[in-house]
Amino acid sequence: SSGINAEYGNREKMKKNITVFRGIAFVVGTVMGTGIFITPNSITQRVNSPGTSILVWLAGGIMAGIGGLVFCELGTMIPVSGAEVAYIRKIYGKQPAVVSVWLIHFLLGGMRLAIGALGFAEYFWSLFYNDPTQVNWWMDKLVTLGFCYVIVVMVACKPTLILKSIVLFTATKFLATFVIIGAGLYYLGQGHTENIAVGFKNTNTDPKQWGDAWNGVIWSYMGWEEICCVASEIQNPQRNIPIIVLGSISIITGLYLMTVISFHIVIPIEDMVSSSAVASKFGMITMGEAGKVVLALTVVVSTLGNLQCSFITNSRYIHSGAVEGLLPSCLSLVSKRFRTPLISIFFCTVVTTIFTLVGGIDDLIGQASFTRFPFFVLCSAGVFVMRRTHPDLHRPYKVPLVFPALFVCFGIFVFLTPFLSEDWLISLVWVLVLLIGVPLYYLLLQNVFHLKFPKRLDSSVTAVLKRVLGCE
Repeated sequence: SSGINAEYGNREKMKKNITVFRGIAFVVGTVMGTGIFITPNSITQRVNSPGTSILVWLAGGIMAGIGGLVFCELGTMIPVSGAEVAYIRKIYGKQPAVVSVWLIHFLLGGMRLAIGALGFAEYFWSLFYNDPTQVNWWMDKLVTLGFCYVIVVMVACKPTLILKSIVLFTATKFLATFVIIGAGLYYLGQGHTENIAVGFKNTNTDPKQWGDAWNGVIWSYMGWEEICCVASEIQNPQRNIPIIVLGSISIITGLYLMTVISFHIVIPIEDMVSSSAVASKFGMITMGEAGKVVLALTVVVSTLGNLQCSFITNSRYIHSGAVEGLLPSCLSLVSKRFRTPLISIFFCTVVTTIFTLVGGIDDLIGQASFTRFPFFVLCSAGVFVMRRTHPDLHRPYKVPLVFPALFVCFGIFVFLTPFLSEDWLISLVWVLVLLIGVPLYYLLLQNVFHLKFPKRLDSSVTAVLKRVLGCE
């Protein structure tokens, strides 16, 4: 693996701040944000029964665990920042990596951050309004983006403080989920079985609705792979990455299941499908107005922690692509003072701002889920490719091959399901957007027309940023 690390030497300028405990907190902090507190509404709405909803959440945890095991082998075999981009570049070459950079860095990363910001706003305004849609649009966006920009400054200038605060924000997530689980079990102990007893009655069998439900669950678990984005910043990555991935996924799946079960114990299904801020609704039923405020506040704080984690990982995606030569070189610059990828952090802030202003949370969740899976499929298939082409490469962890095979099949299913719905044209548009990365590769990176202006502009901007912002 030393030969592989030599190819990515510029990444090693960043400090190795991430221990096992911080890494588990990092993954839990990345995954557990708005998902478990917002998507239970839309998932239940689509499958239309508590029993089926719980099974869908369990299946999502199993698939996240399988994906985590696959990425354990890739992450310890290629222990560099960048996750999918770095793996696709190493396994398949530059062109597929450019396509992954185009979608993940320029679109999906910003989408994910915007979803987190919009989820934060949903619960923040529920503290003051029974109906958050009453809030003035400009005030809503001003407050949402204001909190985002504070987080950006911390991510850029105080990386160690961020890593320490992630543990605190993760503790807040645990507090919220434990309160919900405890209250749900107490409610059940009082003999309230009428809601959960509905079981599988009236389960919706419409494949379109199931596809939408899968997108919600997948997005809620998304983030299990993110620890591999900062692999070069993990202490002893060969040993610690499998521990971090498996430990965090087990914790998350258990908490998700118990939280969803508690929601279904307390909230009637007709209320579950009508209120997106389900945690606030849960608090109101079990503890009154005070319970609503407490749970809304804990969700707001946990969502801020999720945004911190997501800004860190997405900026590393952009940095990784630039180091690989897949993005302009100015995005690979690292601050000499703060040892963070300063330019890539500011860039993903711009993309996040755009999606926060123009996107709706349900639409963003649906498209962010299904368009990510082609790259998961490529990485999972890459396990087979690397076993064949690099059989002697050091592998501290080897995943049983049945797991990447299962994950490839699951990824194909997730990607194709949206095309069965009446909104298939929107999915086709996103596929075409994805394919824009192909001409960009030939026009800008391969420079088939021998254009000099793009390279000169990139060099000039890089030189100015180095001088003005103190980067290298």
